[in-house]
Amino acid sequence: MSSAERIGFIGAGLMGSKMAGNLLKAGYPLTLYLRRPRQGLEHLLAQGAEHTDDLPTLARQSAVIILCVDNADTVRSVVDSLLPALRPGQLLIDATTSDPAVTRAIAEKLRARGIDYADAPVTGGPAQAEAGALGSLVGCAEASLPRIRQIVSGYSKTVQRIGDVGSGHYAKLLNNFVTQGTTALLAEAYGRARDNGVDWQALYSVMNAGAARSGTLEKMVKPALDGNFDGSQFTIRNALKDLSYYCRLAAASEGGASPLAEEIRSVFAKAVAADLGERYVSALLAPNAQRKDAQ
Repeated sequence: MSSAERIGFIGAGLMGSKMAGNLLKAGYPLTLYLRRPRQGLEHLLAQGAEHTDDLPTLARQSAVIILCVDNADTVRSVVDSLLPALRPGQLLIDATTSDPAVTRAIAEKLRARGIDYADAPVTGGPAQAEAGALGSLVGCAEASLPRIRQIVSGYSKTVQRIGDVGSGHYAKLLNNFVTQGTTALLAEAYGRARDNGVDWQALYSVMNAGAARSGTLEKMVKPALDGNFDGSQFTIRNALKDLSYYCRLAAASEGGASPLAEEIRSVFAKAVAADLGERYVSALLAPNAQRKDAQ
């Protein structure tokens, strides 16, 4: 694929590094933005990725720029740094789980300069990212989808256009509302089971055979049966961030605030306040975790 567009990739973390690796395997020339040398990325450089610590340089070198960063504020800051070097015809794809209101504002600003912007957050975890089997929820102009699909298919098994710009991020927040809501339910259920002498293995077997079965149950609880509380590799701080976006959007919507979402958010807010923010969400199953985050 020697004629493939050069991609600039910003955010080569736990998920992003694996997404970038799959883009290299698909034949895309790749430039990584690295603010500082980072261990664990040597294999990408060995496969031919270039790197820079300067965002305008990355913008000038790239036809397509993918962002996979931590939150909407970082997205806004990165785009502002890229903006002076951007040119008409470029495409920015935001794979961050972000705030749709920020996404739409950025898209409007870039559109005025002839630059295309799409939100394409992903579903799945590090294992799916490694396998190139993520799902991409795309918000974009319909005419932009073929170009976007060709690129994100490098790391995604499923590419679904949800609607116009911003809708991909809204759909991802809905997805995370459900998955982190399930996480909170499981944390309480298994905490109560522990307190009341209910065998976890037996409870898991029953849930896994019935209507309580879910991907969250399998990722979170199954490893915990063997004492591994890092099965669901998504941090409590990120869960709180996503639920905070969702609560704010709900409050501003026609349907009004969501008391249910606020209650779920409080579970993760208490855990962050108890210094558990950098732990994975499945750590809520660990002994005394529920008591600690309630202090």
